Amino acid sequence: MRERLVVAAFGLGLGVFCGSGLLVGHHHPGLGLLVGVLAALTTSLLFWAALRHVALVRGLRRCSAPAQLAGIPVRTGQIGEAAFVAGLHRPTIYCDAALPERLTAAELRAVLLHERAHQVALDPARLLLLGLVAPVLRRFAWGRQWLAVAVARREIEADRYALSRGARRQDLASALLQLPAMTNAHVAGFTSAVDLRLQALLGDIQQVRAPLAVRSGMTFLGGSVAGAVLCTWLLHWWLSSSFGLLCC
Repeated sequence: MRERLVVAAFGLGLGVFCGSGLLVGHHHPGLGLLVGVLAALTTSLLFWAALRHVALVRGLRRCSAPAQLAGIPVRTGQIGEAAFVAGLHRPTIYCDAALPERLTAAELRAVLLHERAHQVALDPARLLLLGLVAPVLRRFAWGRQWLAVAVARREIEADRYALSRGARRQDLASALLQLPAMTNAHVAGFTSAVDLRLQALLGDIQQVRAPLAVRSGMTFLGGSVAGAVLCTWLLHWWLSSSFGLLCC
């Protein structure tokens, strides 16, 4: 079913984009201007989001100090969140100074192994990119569903990383229930996607998947974009010398 949907979307994207390209011709200033504006806007948003994250990390470093917990390098201080990872180039694990007093040794190690997974995978940078599209996606029900699944998948993968390195399911679940929910959306934290993570830890779900309508829509969109890109390349390199018409 999914393969047929991709093929149909690819054909639609190819046909519609190539047809419109042949009709409007190569020299269409409005299209070039639109592409330029969108590229400049995306770059600007990404730049300012990165600057905000850098400022956040600088503030965190001022109020924290290097430490070693459960054999894992961290920075601790009066941070106010349980445990999280921040930093784009070199992510660092931050945790509140009171965290070792709130958790058992096994729970603390499970939490820090989870955060280690976020650190290795450079998840703060992923969240930064996700944050660019989040304000638009949250306006739609399917967009909110997709965002929730995207976050949950990453958190469950971090749990699996911790489990593969000796953490126990009961320690992860116990710590998850004890620690406060994350309030900072710009960092990769332990207490995100709580409900789905608990279901995965308890074995109630094996895989977190977006609703069928969302998966179908994303698949169709991807196929359409692929068809449009191929159309651009074909018309630009093969047909321009013959017809003088380009797709974009």
